[in-house]
Amino acid sequence: MNSKSNSLLETSGENAGLGVRTLRIRDFRNIASLDLELDPKFNVIHGRNAQGKTNLLESVFTLGTTRLLRDSKGSLPIRHGANEATIEAGIKGGRTELKVEFYSGTRRRAAINGLGLPRASDLIGRLPVVCISVEDLSLVRGERADRRLFLDLEISTFSPRYLQSLATYKRAVEQRNALLRMAKEGYVPPESFEVWEIQIAEHGAHLREARLDFVRELSPHAMQVHETLGQGEQLTLEILPSDDLMTSAEMLEGLEISRNADIGRGGTSVGPHRDDLLIAINGDEVRHFGSQGQQRTAVISVKMATLNRSAEHFGRVPVLLLDDILSDLDERRRALLIELVHRHADQAILTCTEASAAGERILSLATVWTVEGGSVSLA
Repeated sequence: MNSKSNSLLETSGENAGLGVRTLRIRDFRNIASLDLELDPKFNVIHGRNAQGKTNLLESVFTLGTTRLLRDSKGSLPIRHGANEATIEAGIKGGRTELKVEFYSGTRRRAAINGLGLPRASDLIGRLPVVCISVEDLSLVRGERADRRLFLDLEISTFSPRYLQSLATYKRAVEQRNALLRMAKEGYVPPESFEVWEIQIAEHGAHLREARLDFVRELSPHAMQVHETLGQGEQLTLEILPSDDLMTSAEMLEGLEISRNADIGRGGTSVGPHRDDLLIAINGDEVRHFGSQGQQRTAVISVKMATLNRSAEHFGRVPVLLLDDILSDLDERRRALLIELVHRHADQAILTCTEASAAGERILSLATVWTVEGGSVSLA
């Protein structure tokens, strides 16, 4: 492990992150067995493509979010020939142990200090993480659902109430949609709709308000980061509601009014499940008018802003995960991003095909790991 100097670091003391002290992986993706003691500051993981770099980084992401970076429907991240996969981490600065397990034919399970949690999602918030990967380009290139997913994941990290409201809201919309389809074939009494519409209105109003508040808080951070990366261009973020119904009373009335039309549509037309997040540079939507470089920079700015906002909210800096994005940036943006990582991250894990992509400044402070065929060793 390399010797390190903390004289240049800005994230110390009360703003130090939780971070991962030890990482234990069994039969996850192509990693059969792995026990690591991670560097408390910077970890650079390099190797050829398809060797397991992203799998290692993904294991930390999964502990923080209970989700997979590459979550293909119907497939589990269990190594071929195994029946289960396990990820465990010891959290630095304490004795907390987090664990996520995947079993063939069953959903994932989570535990804290050996005690199983009722729902895997109850683990969210125990290890805040921010991940920036190529997949995040869906923020600007993808559909509205991709941007809503970003909002839902970020807000759920620090608001258990939001996560509960989101689950209840989604179920209520699904139930109302089922009734709408039934009503197309025959009569369904109004009171059958009302029980679900009350839930949609109550929780939908909370979701919309929380999203608006989150974006208002995130925007200044995103603008500041983008001023550094984007050569003076102004980045703006804005929630685009699909309707102007903000209170639960307004939403409930809107659901009742739209009911007959929704029967014809076969789906619920009112509520935050149809909202969007506008990401613009100098007033132009990046999705339609931004170059590839502008799109990448906008995504990085938004994701780095979540790191700064989370640090402000928690008083603890999330673990920063950078998955092979440095090679996609020009030399100027790469240098600026590395400087931002150095200044704002507490613990960071960077993957790249060549360790040199991390830059001399990070490498002088980092532990460098080599990945080959699912095995990890010190470089």
